Formats: sequence, structure tokens, C-alpha cells
Amino acid sequence: MYIAPAYFLYLLLDYCYVARRDPQGRKSRADFWASGLRLARLGLAVTIVFAVAFGPFVVLGQTQQLVSRLFPFKRGLCHAFWAPNFWALYAAADRALSILTVGSAGLGSTTRGLVGDTSFAVLPDVTPMATFAATLCAQVPALLLILMKRPRSPLRFIEAVALCAFASFMFGWHVHEKAVMLILAPLSLLVMASPPRRRTVRMFAILSVAGYYSLFPLLFGTQELVVKTTVMLLWSALCLALLRSADGTSAWRCLTMVERVYVVGHVVLFCIAEIAPAAVLFGRLQFLPLALVSVYTALGISYAWLGLVADFFSY
Repeated sequence: MYIAPAYFLYLLLDYCYVARRDPQGRKSRADFWASGLRLARLGLAVTIVFAVAFGPFVVLGQTQQLVSRLFPFKRGLCHAFWAPNFWALYAAADRALSILTVGSAGLGSTTRGLVGDTSFAVLPDVTPMATFAATLCAQVPALLLILMKRPRSPLRFIEAVALCAFASFMFGWHVHEKAVMLILAPLSLLVMASPPRRRTVRMFAILSVAGYYSLFPLLFGTQELVVKTTVMLLWSALCLALLRSADGTSAWRCLTMVERVYVVGHVVLFCIAEIAPAAVLFGRLQFLPLALVSVYTALGISYAWLGLVADFFSY
């Protein structure tokens, strides 16, 4: 669902659409019969996949349960741990405004980290339809990449898939933090498939550091601290040192001074959220370390999204 629009449009234009030239070879026109046949083949393949995937649930009478899992509209806008997207920043702004304007009464809003119907204390409540509209609008750049950019190469398709997944992650309803992997996977292919531009390298480096660090709260056990920290440090060091742009500049040297400060800031965030005792440092606000992780990483991920949109349309 996250990346379906990009797949649909690419396959529609690149596989289903068939053009024939006139006898003089000057003009091309649509071959409706051949195009319709290919569209029918594609539709049949999709129908078979859906039937195999969802058929057993229908037979066992689990359709309602399946729909509630695929579209969790009753579980609230934000997950228990806010995924680092636009709505994390929105929820954090509501919390800050509620403390400044409403006082302690605003602490009862469901932006405090519980799963359920989300109601904000100060800012307007967000409906599933609003997130759907925001997601569609944010996916427009991904679809324009397929429609406007020529030729429609596989690399262009990967760019569109990454932006489509990015839009769904940024504005979707009840997004899980693990969904950031749907962005990082195609972008990893993109930066390795051909020498990337400097801005692509910068945005990928920021996104990968912020995105992978945002998964830290999922591994909350003390016994997992050394393992996840070691893996994160190794990945960050290898990414920043070995990933190079088309002109041979390393990812670390591609970053601006502000971007370097942001990346290094994850070390400070780690000390606050993972090492400092939450009960002593935060008192009753023991959800605050998770909120700090969500907000800080959401800032970097949002910045990377805007940077990649600008980068993909700049050439």
C-alpha cells in the first residue's frame, strides 16, 4: 500500500501502454488492443496474488479482522512510540502548547504515548481522511517523476518508489517506526547502483543515521544495549566514510557543518535516552526520552525527504 501508486503508474505506462508508428514511421499512436491485452494480463496477475494472499482469510471468516489490521483507524493517529514523521512533530507541538496554554489539564490528551483514538489538547484533531489526503498530495512528486522524466529508466522508478514510501511514512495513519525501512531499502539500491550526486549522498547519510537510530526504542532491553550500539556505530562509520559521491567525496565531507552537528547530536541523544536513568532525570515524564527520540529523528527524516524531492527533480 505504501508504494502501490508508484508501481501502478510505472507498470501502466511502461508495460501496459503500447504505441505503434504509422507506415512512414513519423508518428506514434496508442495501440488500444495491445495495451488492453497487457492491462488484462497485469490485472490477472494482481488478482491471482490477492486471491492467494487473502483468500484463506476470507474462507476462514477473518475478513473483518484482516481489514482492521490493514487499516487500523481505531488505533489512533500515532503508534505508542511515535514514528519519526510529520505527526510526531505535530503531537510534540501539541504537548508543548498544552503545557504552555492549558497547563496540567492538557496532559490527559492521548498524545502521551497510549494507543487509541487520538485527541489533541490544543491543535485540531486529525482524521484518517485528512492523513489520506495529505499522503496523496505528498506522493504527487513521486508520480511526477514517472510521468515527466524521460526516459523512464529503472533508476527513475526506484527514485519514485522511495519518494512514494517516504510520503506514506511521513503522513500516513498509525505509521509504525519500522516502516522507515521501506524508504531505506530502495535508497540503498539507488546509491549503490550508480555514482550518486553529492546531495543524494548527504540526504541518504542523514536519513540512514536518523532512521536506524529511531529503531533503538524497539530494542529496549538492557542486554541489547551493547549489540544495537555497536551495530549502529559500525554502520554509521562505514556509511559516512566509505559511501562516496560521483566526484569521489566521502559522505562525511559532503555534509554541511549544520548537518554534521545534527548527526553527532545522536550521541548526546543516546546518552540522554539510553544511559541516563529516566526516573531520576525525567521524574513523572518517563515517556519524554521516547518523545525526544521521535522528535529529533523526525527532524532529520523530514529534512531528508525535502532534500531528496529537490534532488530528484534537479536533473
